[in-house]
Amino acid sequence: MDFNQAVLLVGGMGTRINSPKFGEKTKVLLKLGGKSILHRNMEILRDQLDIKQFYLVVGANKEIIQEFFGSGEKFGIKIEYVESNPNHGIADALYTTKNKIKGKFILMLGDEFYLNFDHSTLKNIPEKNFDGIITFIQSTNPQSILNNYSIKTDDNMKILCLEEKPLETINDMLGLGTFVLFDSIFDYIEKTEVNPRTKRKEIIDVISKMARDKIILAHQLYGTYVNINNNNDWLIAKYLYNQQNFNSFKKSLIIPVYNEVNSITFVLDDFKDVVDEIIVADGGSTDNTIEKIKNFNHPKVKLVQKKFLGYGDALRNGIDLASGDIIILVEGDATFRSRDIFKMYEYIKDCDMVMGTRTTRELIAQGANMNSKLRFGNLILAKIIEVFWWNDGGSRLTDVGCTFRLFWKSEYDSIKNNFIGIGPEFSPEMMIEFLRNNKRIIEIPVSYYKRIGGASKHSESVFDIARTGFKMLGIILKKKFR
Repeated sequence: MDFNQAVLLVGGMGTRINSPKFGEKTKVLLKLGGKSILHRNMEILRDQLDIKQFYLVVGANKEIIQEFFGSGEKFGIKIEYVESNPNHGIADALYTTKNKIKGKFILMLGDEFYLNFDHSTLKNIPEKNFDGIITFIQSTNPQSILNNYSIKTDDNMKILCLEEKPLETINDMLGLGTFVLFDSIFDYIEKTEVNPRTKRKEIIDVISKMARDKIILAHQLYGTYVNINNNNDWLIAKYLYNQQNFNSFKKSLIIPVYNEVNSITFVLDDFKDVVDEIIVADGGSTDNTIEKIKNFNHPKVKLVQKKFLGYGDALRNGIDLASGDIIILVEGDATFRSRDIFKMYEYIKDCDMVMGTRTTRELIAQGANMNSKLRFGNLILAKIIEVFWWNDGGSRLTDVGCTFRLFWKSEYDSIKNNFIGIGPEFSPEMMIEFLRNNKRIIEIPVSYYKRIGGASKHSESVFDIARTGFKMLGIILKKKFR
C-alpha cells in the first residue's frame, strides 16, 4: 500500500504543557536529541512511508511552528498549513482539511512520541476492501489505555467499537494516534455528536461510528510509545530516548588546573577510559603541570593554555571547546574518582544536570575530606538556592561548591549567555541558571578524597573559605534580586 499525503494535528488545546516547573511549552516542539517530537514524527512518515505532502493543522502556535519548518523544503517535504480553532476537538481539527484531502491519507497526532517504531509495516498491508486502519500496541499498563482509547475487534481484526478514554480496560490493546483514513471520514465527522464527557468531537468516536457501516481494521505496531499529556510523560520520554541512545552520546571531561603537578597524571589516567574527550584548561601553571600533561600523551587529551580570569572562566572556556553531548566537570587535584561516574551516567538519562554532593551523613561518617566550616558553608548556601528557586524546580540541594557534575551540553548552551561568574561563584550560578530555566537537577553523593599535593585556592584557610563564600552569596543575591 502506497501513501502520498499526511495530516498532522499540532494545534489543539492539548498541544501545550503548562506548569510552574516547566512554564508553558508547545508539546510538539519539545526536543529529544536535538529534534522536536513533531520533527521526529514527520521523519517517520517521510522515511518509513515515503510521504512528501504534509498538511499541518495548527492553532495559536502557528507562527512558531511555521518559523521553524517553513515550507518543508529543507526537510525534503512539502508543508501546507491549515488553521483550526484550538478549542475544537481532534475531529473538527481534521475537518478543516476537507478541501485539501482527496482519497487515502495518514493521520497522526503530533504530540505522541514513537521510539524505534515500525510504521513501515503499514506499506505491507495489501490494497483491499477496507475503509480505514487504526494502529495499536500491546500494553500491560492499563492506565495508558485509559488515557488513550480502547479497541474491540473480531477474530479478523475488524473494529467492532472504539472508546475514547474508557473508564475500564477490556484487553491489552493500546490505541495509537496513527491512522490510515480516506476522505469519506469527513462525512462521518459531520454525522458524529459531541462527546458528552469531553464536550468536543473526538476522532475515536467518529471512527467507531464509521466502523458500524464500513470495514475498519486494527494493525499492530511495535516500539516504545509515550503519549505526552503532562510533564511526567515528557520526562519519561526523555529518559527512554536517552537510555536507548546513551552509548552513542559523546562524553567530554573538563579539568581546570593550576599547579597540579602531583596529581594531574593520576586524574588523567583515572578518567581516560570512561570518557571520550578530556579538555585540560590550564590557567598558567608555574610548576611542571604542563610537562606532565604533555608526557601523558593520550589521544583523548586536549590541553588549553590561557591566563584565565578564574576557576569559572577556565570551566566556561573548556565547556565551549568541548565536542561532547554530555559534559563532566572534575578537579585536577584528585579529590574525585572515576568510579562515581557510572552512577552519574545513569542519573543523567533522567535529568538535565547531575550534581555531586560531599555533605551527606554517610560521607561525613566516612571522614569526607571537608572540615566542618567548609561543609556547613556549602550546605547553607545550597539551601538558600533551594529556597529562593523552589518554585522553579524543587530540587533538593546540599552542596553548592561540588565541582563534580554532569550535564547535557545542549541544555548548557541554551543558557550560556546568562553566565557572568568567572571565579568559584560560577559553581552556584550554574545551579541557579539551570533551575530558573526550568531544567531538572538531581543531586547524588560522590566520594571526596584528600588532595594529592598542593593546597586549595578557595578553601585552604578560614579567610579563603569566607572570601569564596561571600563571592557565592553575592552571585546568589544578584541572580535573585536583580
